[in-house]
Amino acid sequence: MSDDVAQLELQEATAAPQRHVIVTVHGTNDHHPDDAGERWWQRESAFASELNAALARRGCPPAEILPLHWSGQNSDFDRLRASSALAGTVRQLEKSRTPYAIIAHSHGGNVTAETLARLRPSELRGGVVTFGTPFFKRRLKTMPWLIALFQTVMGLVIAPIMIWYLVTILGGGTSKLVETIVGFCGLLLFALWSVRRGLRTLLWRQRARRRSGKGVRPGQWLVIHSPRDEAMRLLETAAAISPQYVTVGAAMRSLTAFARIAGVVGTVAFFAWTASYFLNPIIEKMRAGSYGLATAADLTFLLLVPIVYGAIFGTVWLTAKLGGAWAWAKTLTSAIHGGVVGAAYGGDAAYVLEGVTHLPPYVAQPREARLEAVNLGGIDDEAIFVAAHKLYSSVVAAEHAEGGLADPDTMWKHLSDALYHNAYMRDGHVIDAVCDHLIAMQGR
Repeated sequence: MSDDVAQLELQEATAAPQRHVIVTVHGTNDHHPDDAGERWWQRESAFASELNAALARRGCPPAEILPLHWSGQNSDFDRLRASSALAGTVRQLEKSRTPYAIIAHSHGGNVTAETLARLRPSELRGGVVTFGTPFFKRRLKTMPWLIALFQTVMGLVIAPIMIWYLVTILGGGTSKLVETIVGFCGLLLFALWSVRRGLRTLLWRQRARRRSGKGVRPGQWLVIHSPRDEAMRLLETAAAISPQYVTVGAAMRSLTAFARIAGVVGTVAFFAWTASYFLNPIIEKMRAGSYGLATAADLTFLLLVPIVYGAIFGTVWLTAKLGGAWAWAKTLTSAIHGGVVGAAYGGDAAYVLEGVTHLPPYVAQPREARLEAVNLGGIDDEAIFVAAHKLYSSVVAAEHAEGGLADPDTMWKHLSDALYHNAYMRDGHVIDAVCDHLIAMQGR
């Protein structure tokens, strides 16, 4: 009887459809604490329902939507933290032998790219889909690079010394064997950790390229974007333009004003430094009651005031005129432009975000779907009127501030729905393409 029960349970387990998970990763300013809701990445959303309906039409069981929660801030630091969280979620799925796919939107695609760059290949990983993601081109900032270089060099220098000390002291015998082993082995482990940490930082790009090349199969990543996507165009333009925020003329005027201030400060400092030489003879004569021509002659040192001021002012002005103003204008323009790009990209982590690209970095042969506006059902000017109507209806229906015009969250949600950047998930053709891609990747 027990054998029959065990056989029946085995048949039921075999017949039961295998659990399949789709991890959804939202983009900037789309955070919400709940797993279920109307946002595209939540369970019970219109996108999740239509995607599962499309799977059912193709004879596939519904997928379980597993949202990744992260801050959604325009911050590279937060995106990198989110990639660590996504990596943890993926490892849990792989530990339970659960097949999964990843769908991400906007900067959620950068979270996904950084996640896959740190994971090993897995046969459980199905398709990867990103909508409207401005993938970043990165390089390590100068200070983190110097710190990593110092860690590497320090570790490479200390480790051999500690090994030599251990061999020498232990070979010669010592009365404090435990203290020697603990002390020098601790320093050796610290040196090895320092080398590992420094090399990981210095070689992060090569490691990411190698791991992504192995972990993401050709054609496994479907990239969907549109030339009408205003968010991607804005970020691309932020790095592409080379505006002259500070002209040479403006820099010359600012340096001239600085020359005047420098002349005054320099003159005061000069006479404060030489006060004993010029003022002491005058003070001594005045104390002696001598106010004759000798005292007047000593006061002629005041004629040096315009000379010293003119020398300092002329030096600064001439330097500015001979190229200093041009260099100052370039420096200020570069600093301002870097700040503008940094603010647009959220570059507050250890990497310089140099620009954006339509395709994920380090990934070999991704599939690209470049969708023109006419091919994106609902992604046209009519969407603006639809979103405006929804906003108007919500204001009329609301009897209090919450959920109405005075609620900034509701206003942002409705108005952002009118943007092309947020319209990919509403298009039926796009959902069908995503569904076909996920099914095709399941069997590979």
